[in-house]
Amino acid sequence: MKSIQLTGPRAVSLAETDVPEPGPGEALARVAVLGLCGTDLGFFDGSSNYLRDGLKSYPFVIGHEWLGTVVRVGPGTDPAIVGQRVSGHNFRACGRCSHCIEGRIRYCPDRSEIGVLGPRPGAGSEFLTAPVGTLTLIPDGLSDAAGALLEPTAAAVHAMVRLAVTRKDRVAVLGAGTLGLAAAQIATALGAATVVFDPQPAARELADRLGLRSSAVPAGADEASYDVVIEASGSTAAVRSAVALIAPGGRVAQLGTPHRTTDGFDAATLVIRDVTLHGVLSGVGHWDRLVDLVQSGAVNLDALVDRVFPLDELDAAFAHLASGNRVRPKVLVRIAPDSCVEPTRGDFGAEGTERS
Repeated sequence: MKSIQLTGPRAVSLAETDVPEPGPGEALARVAVLGLCGTDLGFFDGSSNYLRDGLKSYPFVIGHEWLGTVVRVGPGTDPAIVGQRVSGHNFRACGRCSHCIEGRIRYCPDRSEIGVLGPRPGAGSEFLTAPVGTLTLIPDGLSDAAGALLEPTAAAVHAMVRLAVTRKDRVAVLGAGTLGLAAAQIATALGAATVVFDPQPAARELADRLGLRSSAVPAGADEASYDVVIEASGSTAAVRSAVALIAPGGRVAQLGTPHRTTDGFDAATLVIRDVTLHGVLSGVGHWDRLVDLVQSGAVNLDALVDRVFPLDELDAAFAHLASGNRVRPKVLVRIAPDSCVEPTRGDFGAEGTERS
């Protein structure tokens, strides 16, 4: 099979690898579409903190956002899943430690994450094996593109649960990328008064077309005025702004991942205002809720897709991911030539609502 392999900074190629065999409790999926994100870009250009800290090394097969169809199952696995479209989370836990026994696999000290952490190959191949317990069935109403975006955006649901957002809350979302737009749509669906801050005009325009309220930068009147602040970009400026915007007694979620220590982080203000700060890792355990939100129309994931590239245009895909020319945040790669990965709900009517 063909696999997307990184052999060094800006060195990506299609390698021939063996099709894996599903083991006990596993399924073999034919991958249809792969999502590329900022983590993948950091691996591509060599800037990733995973590379810097020795948590990942070249060469390896990238990819952790995917959708495919089950074609075979391993011993002891219910064959009813064969033929089903699936996606799955990328955590592979040890299953033996106290965290795993208690069902807290995010905290497993020996976990790996396909395509990100540890030696396991990523999902950027024509076929992928995965434990059935990590998979989510994709309903007919979701496009292949939306199914591939469940992995990155489920973390936004996790954030809402940790923050206990209600219709009484004033919510500020910092960053109108994939995570930020998903979080803002979910907060709005919960009835919260929500505003998205992003300095990029194209990002704000997309937010507006999704029916969200947006602004370039916080104003002086915004200081200490939000019950909930969700930092979804990982940028230094946004991390600092989150502290300035949060109201006394408020809750902050650090959903974006800064790639370095943030200088000037005002921890004293968090103490003085009695703020609760949540670091949000992954969306494991929150996929079903996200699927319900997408099916209901409350969350539009297709609208986040900017371009879909064929498998033989990887350099162009990464160049587009790195460019500032994207109107929408997500870049996808079509792994299976016959897959239907063009977004089905990415168009909007004149008033910012989806066309039926």
